[in-house]
Amino acid sequence: MKIKQLEMLKKDKKGVLGLKTVEEVFVFFLILAVLGVAIILALVSLRDSNIFTAGSQELNDTTNIVNNVTGGVTDFFTNTSTILSILAVVVIILAISIIIFVVKRFSGGGDVSAEL
Repeated sequence: MKIKQLEMLKKDKKGVLGLKTVEEVFVFFLILAVLGVAIILALVSLRDSNIFTAGSQELNDTTNIVNNVTGGVTDFFTNTSTILSILAVVVIILAISIIIFVVKRFSGGGDVSAEL
């Protein structure tokens, strides 16, 4: 039985306290930011390439799409502070619960009042 316990203690400790989750969220936001910038650049270069005649429906549609995508990307990233604050609270709660679990596990679970 002790061999299994030792094997459990030797396991890889990556992701302790939810730091792996935080890293994945940051990478996700970085990927979204890069995709947003790439899409905006592609649409702006399409709009500014002068392949549409001035005042045409295609030019108006392309301009509207650029404005909508730009607004959507910037609105999303204005809310990232709220998302990261919620993530920080989750990590703190997870850290407290892990500390409570470890203290209970190593305290021995003995009843002190039974000795009196």
